[in-house]
Amino acid sequence: MNQNPEDTFRTGWPEFFWSARLFVASGALAFLFSIAVYLIMVIFAEPEPVSEVIAATAVAATAKVEVGARYVSPMCSIFFFNTIAAFTASFGTGVFSYVHTVLGSELELRTKHRRYANISIKFDQAFTVLYKLMRRVAPLCDPRFSRFEKQINPSDTPSSSVWRSCGYTKEDYRMFAYLLPYTVPVLVVNGMLTGILLAFFVFNGALGGYEVLGLKGSVVGVFYTLSYFVVSILPHGIIELPVLFFAAAVGYRFAVVQSDAVLDNLLFEGDDIESVNRDVSRINSIIGKYLRSRFLWTVFAAVVVLLLLAAYIEVHVTPQLVEYVMFGVERLLDGGF
Repeated sequence: MNQNPEDTFRTGWPEFFWSARLFVASGALAFLFSIAVYLIMVIFAEPEPVSEVIAATAVAATAKVEVGARYVSPMCSIFFFNTIAAFTASFGTGVFSYVHTVLGSELELRTKHRRYANISIKFDQAFTVLYKLMRRVAPLCDPRFSRFEKQINPSDTPSSSVWRSCGYTKEDYRMFAYLLPYTVPVLVVNGMLTGILLAFFVFNGALGGYEVLGLKGSVVGVFYTLSYFVVSILPHGIIELPVLFFAAAVGYRFAVVQSDAVLDNLLFEGDDIESVNRDVSRINSIIGKYLRSRFLWTVFAAVVVLLLLAAYIEVHVTPQLVEYVMFGVERLLDGGF
């Protein structure tokens, strides 16, 4: 880590496209899953209860902004939640990695208290299946994980090893250290909410149109609801989504730097608590450089300004555009049908 932090954590198009691909892929999966659930419900239930469930799903998906709007203006509520998401994806990714400090201290506690260690080992063993699943899934999400797999050396652990106090192996912890920083940007910037809402609009439009005009009505209903969905998101989303993608891309860049450090420096390969503490200190050093980097603070300042602009457009411009465009769509449909 002798590089200038401004160069080390500088984020470019590859990281941005990673965020965009994650958003699209997770949104598509959520859309397909939601549509499948709605279809199954239609087969085994009456249309009216299904419509109520679909509507309830959409309301639940947007509830946080509506609750916030009870206490502040809608614009402030939208801006607040989007800013929290951007902060979590960027700064939060680094802060979350401080968990190694807690885990290192807890590991040292195990070496001093055998009874506590025995209880903790049983708790750790409950997650054995999760460790195996992570090892299978990780290479699919990150091709660089193959470098980590090559470093795994399941040799006999010395009886004096600190890892004997754990229900997981040294290799499991190294895998955890490698994957940990990716979890925050992955959780924050995903398209599941968008996929669920899109499924709501598509299926509700198809179902409502079918009840009125049959199969032709389903096509009309989908066209109408899709038009509404796109125009209600596009005016502010053209700013909001790329901004959130970039915030997550910055967090992703930090994750790449930290995971590379785990690989290149063979962190957490030692068998004594002193070695573990040294490796935790190296991780914390990377985190500190990231959180203090001018690049991170500059990006976040720009993100805040752009999210404020997006919130203003969403509240004061988007509704008028929706009204104008949907009036045109209704005239088009009236003329065609």
